[in-house]
Amino acid sequence: MKLYGIVAVLGVLNFPPVSESSMASQSSVTETSKLPSTTNSPAVEQSGPTTHNPSKTENSRADAAVVYRPGAGTAIICELTKPLEARKLKVDDKVECILVQDLLYKGKIVLPRKSRTWGHVTEVVRDSKDHPESRVGLVFDQVIPPGKKEVPFQYPAIIIAIAAPIRATTVPTTRITDMPVQMAQGKGTGGSVLSAIQSNTQLVGANMLSSSGAIGAANRGVIGVKDMALDNSNSGYSVIVSRKGSLRLDFDVQILLQVSSPLKPH
Repeated sequence: MKLYGIVAVLGVLNFPPVSESSMASQSSVTETSKLPSTTNSPAVEQSGPTTHNPSKTENSRADAAVVYRPGAGTAIICELTKPLEARKLKVDDKVECILVQDLLYKGKIVLPRKSRTWGHVTEVVRDSKDHPESRVGLVFDQVIPPGKKEVPFQYPAIIIAIAAPIRATTVPTTRITDMPVQMAQGKGTGGSVLSAIQSNTQLVGANMLSSSGAIGAANRGVIGVKDMALDNSNSGYSVIVSRKGSLRLDFDVQILLQVSSPLKPH
């Protein structure tokens, strides 16, 4: 069993707001289909007027029409849902990852954990007797929150870090502070702790669940995966390189994506 943070802010977030009036003219960088504008919709920023004021009402309507999408610089931590094998892949094959942390913007969850991000294969180079190195190019272009429509990234997302799967372990402990013991309300020490332990005797000396190896938005390159390298010298996509033999990444391998910046004109 893995333990993840319930809510985490990942890297630099840049979700550009888009109003209804400007959607048509900015279709290349905005969401063309609105998400539901309800108070519990994390992808919509809105506010309601407390008094009848025409100008405030108009502003409220404009705010309710605002739609956000992952913009340049946004970092997303996810995991592969299936193994990635160079021998079985071909160009344009789909690749799926699942988010392991909530993504926040202005204190709101805009992409919840368990959202799925989709990419595709851009190149495949298989190993051979004379060429032991194999390569797989990938780029990601959209994310699908649970139960909702796909949200395209503002620009393609590339891989900036790869890490071994998170390690789930158990840690033996007799420390009261490490145990999931509920204290009696209004009491801080002594009898309330002992009473809680006595009613949950299996906790004393229990093996507490723990995890390690989770990456963050500041990580770069390949971490804990042997004979692998990451090549981002290509414009618009990433290449994972296996220096020895056919490239294979197991499911649950951690992937750090970053929405790229637009190419500057020459």
